[in-house]
This record gives sequence, structure tokens and C-alpha cells, in this order.
Amino acid sequence: MKKNVLSFLLVSLIQTVIFAQSKIDSSSYPVQVFQLLTKYNWEKNYVDMQDGSILQDPAAERKTVMCLMFRKNGTGSFIQGEQASSFRFRIIDSLVTINEAIYKIDKINDYEMTFSVYAKNLDGDEKFRFHYLATKDTPSEIYLRKLIKPNIVFDAPKKDTIFLFNQEVYPKFRGNSEWLRNVPDFEQAFDDTYGVSYNFIEDEFVSHIPKNINTRFEVSFDVTTRGLVENIVITSSTNPEYNPYLSAAIQNTSRKWLPARWKEKNYKSRIQYAFQTEKEDPNAIAYDPEIYDNFYNRAMGLMARKKYDKAVGLLSKCILMTEDSIDALYKRAECYQAAGIMKYACMDWSFLSSKGLKRAEKLYWQNCKQ
Repeated sequence: MKKNVLSFLLVSLIQTVIFAQSKIDSSSYPVQVFQLLTKYNWEKNYVDMQDGSILQDPAAERKTVMCLMFRKNGTGSFIQGEQASSFRFRIIDSLVTINEAIYKIDKINDYEMTFSVYAKNLDGDEKFRFHYLATKDTPSEIYLRKLIKPNIVFDAPKKDTIFLFNQEVYPKFRGNSEWLRNVPDFEQAFDDTYGVSYNFIEDEFVSHIPKNINTRFEVSFDVTTRGLVENIVITSSTNPEYNPYLSAAIQNTSRKWLPARWKEKNYKSRIQYAFQTEKEDPNAIAYDPEIYDNFYNRAMGLMARKKYDKAVGLLSKCILMTEDSIDALYKRAECYQAAGIMKYACMDWSFLSSKGLKRAEKLYWQNCKQ
């Protein structure tokens, strides 16, 4: 009897020790997370889906901040380019609450951190996973390394610094706006600069090309520190006989630009555009990543200006290029919905639903089954 009691007490003691040890280990995990979060700055690496599949919405990658900073007083900062905004955070087990959002840390160590949105009611195509790298670099150093230096080229003969057309340092385009002609500076988003200048050149250039033929032109040109255009180089052309018209259309934008400016100094910019015309037969549109991005980015600019009919035309071209244009289909449905053409919006959502996309299914049932 005594032996059985002793065995029972020994087992109970072992279980108590194991339980206590597990509590210590569990409670120390948030401390480890806190120490690692505040030890480094965290630099965006890439974004994918929680199941490891590739990102279905490229906009999610663009919207994800460049750098995260966590401080020991429970505050932090989102850093995007030269812009910063603050937040407060708390750690509960493997969950981190940032302002009102909750994230689950899947992995964190001295090299990398992976986390995802913690919400059980999210649709499958909204379950993003974020990958960040640990770094001792400051946000300014990350900004220079990732967004500034890769876009700097040097004009060898003149040894001028030239910025490749990019979302951080770019010229602005006045076009034929009478109001902007005498304005020394004005706000213009990168997508608007891209879309308005591209459309301006394309409208004039394409008017000289016969309809219903396939053409493709690639061109680069510089916008100087005075807003002039120089160094027009047509790098590729399927129809060289139309090259002079393209050069003339670009030259006509001279003095319609406001120079790129960074750190209180004007810089020369190098812009590279690709123009394409195609036959009316939609099957003739071959997939080209550069042209696809061109159409998509221009459509986003048109949507921002509520020109939904023109945006639909460009998004339709994206959709005809590839069956994987999920983002373009969502955006086209959004245009149809904003324009009040629900029949076509429902058709796009229905098609996306057939691919198993829960967000599209939800939109279809909310808007089309009434």
C-alpha cells in the first residue's frame, strides 16, 4: 500500500514539474518575440498566400509597407519610402496586435519573420502571409538601398545622375492643362503621371498608324532638369516607317513636364515606354508582361479619375492576354459596379467564383442574388 502511495506521489510530482516547466516555456515565448521584434528593424522581403501559393492580387504587394519598427515602449512605425506612421502593439502568445489588427507570427528568428492576418472569417484570397528580413539598417538606409539606388543610372559622357522612372522620384506631367501651365509645383501621383503622359503620347502617335494592324514600339527618352525632352531612342520597332511619328509625339511633350525632384534638387529622368496596336480580333493580343502592366496601371489611373468606361477597355485587354488575370477581373467588375452596369459585374464575379475564389462568391451573392 505504501509503495503504491509513494508511486502515486512520485508520478504526481513529475507531472507537476512538467506542467510548471511547460507554463514557464509558454510564458517566455512572448518575451522572446518581444526581444526579437525590438532588436531589429524589419525589411519587407515578399508577400504570398498563407497556403504558400503565389499572390493573386499584386496590389497587396505594393501596399505592404517597406519597413516595420518595434520599440520597447510598445510603440512602432510603419515606414513606406520617406513616409512614416505610428502604431501601438501588444504580444499575446504568438499573436501580435498592431492597433486594431491581429497578426499571427508563424516564424521569427535573428534572420527573418513571417506573419499572417489572424482572422477566421477572411476569404481564401485575402489570407496573405508577409515575409520580412531582420536588419540593422535604418529606414533611411533601406529606402536608399531598395528604392533610390536601384533607379539611378549615370549618363557616361556628362556624368549626370539620372533617375529611371520610378514611384519615388519621378517628373510630373502638365499635358495641355492651362491651369497647370503656370503652376511652379503641384501634386500628382505616380500612376497619374504615367497614365496621362502615356495617353498623351499614344493619342498623337497612333493617329498616324493605319487601323487594324499589329505593331509594337519600345522607346526611351530623358526629361531634363528644366522639363525638356531629349535623347529619344527607339530601342525596338516592328514598323520602322512609323518611328518618326513616335519621336515627334514624344518631342511634343517638351516643356509639359515638371522635373523630378529629390532632396530639394532637380534631377534628370529616363522614361521607358512601350506602345502597341493590335487587330480588332481579341485573339491577336499576345501576353507580354510589360504591356500587361502598362494596360493595368493606366486602368488604375483612369479608375481613380472615375473614367470607368476607358478603364474597362484596358482591363479587358489584360484579361484577354492571360487566364490568370484575377486582379484585372476584380477591377473590371468594380468598374462595372461603379458605373451601375451590374449585369456585367455579376458575370465577372460569377466567373471568378467558378475558380473557387471566396471573395468573388461573396460579392456575387451580395450583389447579384436579389
